[in-house]
Amino acid sequence: MHRMLALLAVLALAGLGHVGAAAAANVAILMPGSSGIVPGDFLVRNEDKFKRAGIRTIMTTSSSTAAEAVADEAAHGRKAVIVGMSKGSVDAAAAIAGGARPAGVVFVSGIHSRIVATLGTPDKLPATLLVHHSQDVCRSTLPAGASEFVTWSHGKARLHWINTSGEPSSNPCNAQGAHGFFRKDSGAVAAIIGFVRSR
Repeated sequence: MHRMLALLAVLALAGLGHVGAAAAANVAILMPGSSGIVPGDFLVRNEDKFKRAGIRTIMTTSSSTAAEAVADEAAHGRKAVIVGMSKGSVDAAAAIAGGARPAGVVFVSGIHSRIVATLGTPDKLPATLLVHHSQDVCRSTLPAGASEFVTWSHGKARLHWINTSGEPSSNPCNAQGAHGFFRKDSGAVAAIIGFVRSR
């Protein structure tokens, strides 16, 4: 009898653990940069890494599609995090400004001045992660803008700096130089995966 009760207790605890895992976000809506869904984009080239981490991905450049995806996942009891790279960060902000309620948002090499203009107020922000290279020299995504955004967010955003090194790109705003982490993506990818799982 005691052995049966112990077995039932173990099964109950296992069931609770499963519920806890299911409650975490397991969907990432990926919004690439200005070149669109092309192989060199940071999110496109790392999509398989997110999948191998157990995160289902939805790739789009449309803020309305992203918002619809968030709503659809929520309707099925699933949490989704929007991840926007560079210009995609503005698209992610537009989805949120349009009414999307993701479990979180990640701005990678974000154009923070345009994100602020799009949202208007930090009240609309969900939990937010900024992933930014400390040596980004793209004029639209200078590191100071990331720090200023954290202050503007009133505690809703935290900043994860990347400090990889490599050869500068002839175009400082493409996904090859510091703006794209010199293609040394592991630290940025790990930060994003950890954030998605935490939601």
